[in-house]
Amino acid sequence: MKEQLVTHSDKIYDGVNRCTSITVHETANKAAGADAQAHADLQSSGGARQASWHVQVDDNEAIRSYPDTAQCWHAGADEGNRNSLAVEICVNADGDYDEAFKRAAGVVRDWRIQHKLARSQVKQHNAWTGKDCPAQMRLADRWEEFLDLTEPNQKEEKPVAQMVSPFEGRLTQNHADSGGYPGHKGMDIAPPKPGQVGKPIYAAFDGTIRKIARGIRPGNRTATWASGRTGGGLLISNPDGEGNGYNHMRVLDHWKVGDKVKRGDLLGHNDRSGNQTAPHLHFELWADWRDSNSDYDPQLAFKKFGVEPGSAPRIEVLPVGNVTPAKPKPSAKPKPKPAKSGNSKADNEAIQRALTKMGLYKGDIDGVNGSMQKAAVKAYQKAHGLKPDGHWGPVTQAKFEQVKAVQSALKKQGYTKQTVDGYDGDQTTANTRDYQRRVGLVPDGIAGPKTRKKLGV
Repeated sequence: MKEQLVTHSDKIYDGVNRCTSITVHETANKAAGADAQAHADLQSSGGARQASWHVQVDDNEAIRSYPDTAQCWHAGADEGNRNSLAVEICVNADGDYDEAFKRAAGVVRDWRIQHKLARSQVKQHNAWTGKDCPAQMRLADRWEEFLDLTEPNQKEEKPVAQMVSPFEGRLTQNHADSGGYPGHKGMDIAPPKPGQVGKPIYAAFDGTIRKIARGIRPGNRTATWASGRTGGGLLISNPDGEGNGYNHMRVLDHWKVGDKVKRGDLLGHNDRSGNQTAPHLHFELWADWRDSNSDYDPQLAFKKFGVEPGSAPRIEVLPVGNVTPAKPKPSAKPKPKPAKSGNSKADNEAIQRALTKMGLYKGDIDGVNGSMQKAAVKAYQKAHGLKPDGHWGPVTQAKFEQVKAVQSALKKQGYTKQTVDGYDGDQTTANTRDYQRRVGLVPDGIAGPKTRKKLGV
């Protein structure tokens, strides 16, 4: 770790940090250049407002500004400031957040080992004051993933497959002269059954979307995202500078240039766009994502990573937990009905956990149906067209379970970015609209009876 210790002491307490916990923050500064060095310089110059933190991390390095013994101003709570170590994860637009995420987890892991801290002693800034921080990590529901990476016996990166088969089907044309035609820039994979469209296409590697072509008609011979390529599709650059292209597909509406993708993310579905004799995915690999003539045989990558062209994509989907408590087994003595005053403490705790996951409830999980819970329930009810009375009754519970069932079904359909939290938000609406379009329903984004029937919920 690089050392750039701050010499002044105007933004720290004069006591000694007992290092009884670790607090994880994000800088919230997405400006290009707002990396670890920029934040370290900010602290050194004394320009970091009324705040200080021990270490800042970006995708390239971690820089220490204060020794572990310093009582920095970062948590907004006395105990957090005086006895918790603070790490700031940079979210600058020109950095790789995933790499910063892993590097920060390594810093926390080292602290855990050095100070003999348990997993439960690693906290979000949110735990001290309710502030939505680390915001990007919370939004993507990656906290448990982060904690896993901080385990003392955890390696720098979890062992995961480095390539995902982008499309299930039959290899029909290969690159250039290897089973294809001279000048063929990629590999063609036809769907399992001839003529099929609407089959899912996944990102083969991690990367950044560089070009997108949408709305291309069948038979159109005009080049789209690269010279000579036709049809809808996109180009993705990989962290190592290589590129991969996908042709003859309808790209999902929510993807835009600049978005980060993870291998296994659903990119879209094959269609009849562009110049093709029959539906298929045209898949390309480039040595340099900026040079469309740097194409090479995709078979080399498939062989390297042990993936069979056209094989079913192997995507790790973590099981989704149920926020409602398990129903107890029936006993000889029936339990008394809850009092009219409201739900039980256990019920309220489950409700609070569910609302916290949605970002609506920011209080303690204490099982008390107080003003914060009622306000959060009202917000949920308003967003879902229910009577906003602040009481989580059978109608609200039924809506919650219905939305979760739809989200789970969409996830099984390959929408890998779909969370299952019971809140019908923008992502669920976009995925529902895309699914409706695929199966021939009116794409209104509302999971009505016809859509739920198609989804099997």
